[in-house]
Amino acid sequence: MKKIIPAIDLYDGNAVRLYKGDFQQIQTYSNKPVEILKHFIEHGADQLHIINLNGAKSGDFFSGPNFDVILSLIKESNKSGCKIQLGGGIRTERIIKELLDLGVYKVIIGTIHIENQALFKDLIKEYKDDIIVAIDAFGDSLRIRGWIKDAKINLESHFMNLEQNGVSHFIITDISRDGTLNGPNIKLYKNLSRIKRPDIKIIASGGISNINDIKSVLHYTDGVVVGKVIYDKKISYENLKDLIIRYDPTNLAKRIIPCLDVKDGRVVKGVKFNNLQDSGDPVELSKFYNFQGADELVFLDISATLENRASMIQIIRSVAEEVYIPFTVGGGIKSLKDITNIIKAGAEKVSINTAAVNDPELVNEASRKFGSQSIVVAIDVKKKGKSWEVYIKSGTESTGLDGVKWAKEVVERGAGELLVTSMDKDGTQTGYDLKLINILSKLVSVPIIASGGAGNYEHFYQAIKCGAEAVLAASLFHRKTIFINQLKRFLLKHDIKVRL
Repeated sequence: MKKIIPAIDLYDGNAVRLYKGDFQQIQTYSNKPVEILKHFIEHGADQLHIINLNGAKSGDFFSGPNFDVILSLIKESNKSGCKIQLGGGIRTERIIKELLDLGVYKVIIGTIHIENQALFKDLIKEYKDDIIVAIDAFGDSLRIRGWIKDAKINLESHFMNLEQNGVSHFIITDISRDGTLNGPNIKLYKNLSRIKRPDIKIIASGGISNINDIKSVLHYTDGVVVGKVIYDKKISYENLKDLIIRYDPTNLAKRIIPCLDVKDGRVVKGVKFNNLQDSGDPVELSKFYNFQGADELVFLDISATLENRASMIQIIRSVAEEVYIPFTVGGGIKSLKDITNIIKAGAEKVSINTAAVNDPELVNEASRKFGSQSIVVAIDVKKKGKSWEVYIKSGTESTGLDGVKWAKEVVERGAGELLVTSMDKDGTQTGYDLKLINILSKLVSVPIIASGGAGNYEHFYQAIKCGAEAVLAASLFHRKTIFINQLKRFLLKHDIKVRL
């Protein structure tokens, strides 16, 4: 995975570019930086490089009119899950903490790793995974304070010193190339790639003039910042989008989904579908998860298929009035009429399980009428030898169906998403069935929602790395063992794209 990172440099509230770091040679491109950010996001960017040039020049992050613009950029990026790496005049721990709390992905620091080494060492201990160290060079010598002051320090020796002191993420700029469109300093990045440890991440910056430059520099680095080449239309936005996807095909935001199992109008949760305990009111829990930052909700009326009860239309209507995130409803759905009633009541999607097994043609009919994006097929499985067997009726009845083959069939019939629950793992908090997730994500082209077994932050991360497009949990969220906003911060720090 390589990152292509568009840049927005801010000066006096405008989006600008410098020529070789010279503040006397500023070209203004827009007085609406937020619109530029939106345009980058629309064309696939999931990480942006933002520099407060007023702050970098003065040494005061709050200097000049950029601060309100930066807040707007952070707010807009958080909506989409786009990550911001932000620098320019950041010289105190207080500013770093405040920016991280606002949702900044990584804070870029430059001057203080040379001028205030005691503070820098403390920051690396406390915020190692939240910091990118900027090394800005003109020739072999480093520059600081907005590229104005020559620090008279050799680049490679300083790089190795920082590496030994625990720095793991760098952005390295050849100032003599920056804003020139004369091509990147390939020799520099090639040399650094030879001396760095394998776990060290380097982002290149400066001089990119065409697509071939991007390809060349990414051969030796983990990412590249692009600025003037986009603003001057040497690379089109469509080409940028293609490049971003080519080098990082997994850049879609992953979803965090609380599951609310409903019985007799109350949310319940058990272990392996048994020993159900009351977890609260579905509408109040929905409002809480909406506030916490859940991407979607799933309601499963677990009594409906068991006891042939009607679907919970009133609960759906109440939830639709209170929350503004998409939600899926399942349980007791047997016909197109049932699906119609649920969607009319306010649900964006329906989940069918037992009815799909009993009448597979229902998947075809439903996807034709409502669109595949509205049809989720839930697959509950138990391990059986080296395969997985499908269960229906809230996990009480085995079917003899092979779970992997069944998944492939329902996708071919039009299912737009699969909600896959390991009954062996459900409620155990021992982790998702990663082998099953991995097999299904490679087999089918639709998103997999992993369900059953989450117990800690790492379990969510593992499921996503194995191919899940969304991760679902219940008791962890209901009992407030894990809060969704904290989980998303964890995933962001591990380079998983999520919406804040």
